Amino acid sequence: MRNTILLVLLLMLSVVIFGCIDMGAKSCTQDTDCKDWQICNQRSGKCVVREGYCAADIDCADVKKGCNLLAHRCEYKGGFCLDNYDCKEWQLCNNETSKCDLKFDRCEMDSQCNRWESCNIGKHRCVARGGFCSDDYDCANWQMCENESHLCVAAEGYCSDFFDCERWQNCSTSSRRCVAKKGFCNNDLDCDSRYLCSSEHKCMLREGYCLNDTDCRDWQLCDPKTLTCKAKREFCDTAKECGSWEICNSVIHKCDAKEGLCSSDYDCGEWQMCNEKHLCVTRGGMCGSDRECGIDYICDLTPGSPSLYTCVRRNVPCESDYDCPGSTCNLATRLCR
Repeated sequence: MRNTILLVLLLMLSVVIFGCIDMGAKSCTQDTDCKDWQICNQRSGKCVVREGYCAADIDCADVKKGCNLLAHRCEYKGGFCLDNYDCKEWQLCNNETSKCDLKFDRCEMDSQCNRWESCNIGKHRCVARGGFCSDDYDCANWQMCENESHLCVAAEGYCSDFFDCERWQNCSTSSRRCVAKKGFCNNDLDCDSRYLCSSEHKCMLREGYCLNDTDCRDWQLCDPKTLTCKAKREFCDTAKECGSWEICNSVIHKCDAKEGLCSSDYDCGEWQMCNEKHLCVTRGGMCGSDRECGIDYICDLTPGSPSLYTCVRRNVPCESDYDCPGSTCNLATRLCR
């Protein structure tokens, strides 16, 4: 069966060849009866090849040349040349061999490139294989091309994975930078403003802040929102926790009334009360000095006296001091002074 197919192909080829020969030997009476690359031989009456043209390779005198059946001109066969114009853009004509050789930086196959390269047939240039690089431009902007391995590796200050970072860091897939793991820090800027970055790269609470009540004084509590120690109720840190008429006692951390003012009756004398303006005023019917009494009256300030802090009459008849509450008895006049 194979022999039969081969014979059929040979017969078809013979028909084509003889047909071409018959066409090339067309009868003619003048040149216009022939093709433009032929002239009419008046002796034979046949169209023959014009000088400088060809119908087949045999018409070419130079064995390095063959007939271009489209232009019917003898041209150098593939790989042969007279000068660079007979070669491809990526070739040069070798004057000694008359053959087109590769330019020094071009290629036709992978074997003409380095092991980490392949030949780009479109451009006839050696280019880095996938995963390899010729220079930094074959790598990502955060990488550099390592000269020996021709592999793209992380440039200084960047990372490919967490192995390029410290143990307390991870490699960010977006910035390709080593960043602190959650709960760790590179510097103070990685911590809340209430913390400082320690030498162990952990955020540690700054002085003056708290995590629980035990971090505060006995008169303070830890505020979980601000992590600051604040005075317990009825205690104070500063005058801000006190009323406008008070100051914070820095010893006992209690709000005390300012001098001349009061918070309650306990801040006043026994004969006084604290009014709404936080002033100590004399209670009705009582006194604290003679100025608060009328003419012929004095303020009884005698400790233990039943009329203590009240106004009592002067010049009252008396036999002894007992008869003169708040004063003494003038034995000469027998009147209370």
